[in-house]
Amino acid sequence: MPENEMQELIEKAKLGHGQAQVRLLYEFRNFLSKYVNLLYYTKYDASNYDMRRFIALYIPDPIVRRSLLRGKLSYGNLAQVNKCLQDIQFMVERYGTEEDVRSTIEMTFLECVNRYKRSKSKSKPDEWVPFSGFLYSYFFYMLKKNVDEYLIDQLGLKTFPLMSDESPGEEDDENSSGYLAPPEPSAEELFGPEEIDEYWVLGDTALPPFDGLNIQERQLIKWRFVDGYRSSDIANRITEQPNTVREHFNRIRAKIREAIEEDGVV
Repeated sequence: MPENEMQELIEKAKLGHGQAQVRLLYEFRNFLSKYVNLLYYTKYDASNYDMRRFIALYIPDPIVRRSLLRGKLSYGNLAQVNKCLQDIQFMVERYGTEEDVRSTIEMTFLECVNRYKRSKSKSKPDEWVPFSGFLYSYFFYMLKKNVDEYLIDQLGLKTFPLMSDESPGEEDDENSSGYLAPPEPSAEELFGPEEIDEYWVLGDTALPPFDGLNIQERQLIKWRFVDGYRSSDIANRITEQPNTVREHFNRIRAKIREAIEEDGVV
């Protein structure tokens, strides 16, 4: 479908036009069916990076998660992945139907439609970010959140036992120069009364200057200052080197400082 036609459908779907929503769901039916097959039947194509990236959100072991993302699983690691999928399937089958799964996936897709804002590509300023690019970047994260919330509701729990969030690590004792780093500010000092959750990460509740950051940058902030992950922990989650993570935070600090100065706060 031409991008201009896709954009027109998206704008109509945002206004609640049912036909536009149905048309978009039809256009992306193959993409959505992959997740139905994965969640309800544990069928997936191991060569598909989207599938591996979604499954990795449920894998607690950082080594297995990194191997999965790279598509280089040992026999033992593959067994852990399959066990995780079987656990998810058991919970989904016990507390939901295939139609429940499909509805959750379609709801997540339409959430992505509503969140999509046409903008210029940062890497290619002369090009627009297509909806498909936005979808492939954020759908898997939002789907996990919605699946977890559905199962939490069905089980009557406060947290979902299969979530892969690791226990917060201790603060980094030293920086790369070898001397003790100053203590990190607390979440309360940084954010005041803001509630730092998935909705904040997605930008729904983020206030200045954090609303000027993108989703990935807010996620890094949450992991570091709210969840207490070290740079090495975050590096494992995003399969990058700790020094690269520190560079990300340096750029985030610069963006926040610039936003504050533009607002005349300092």
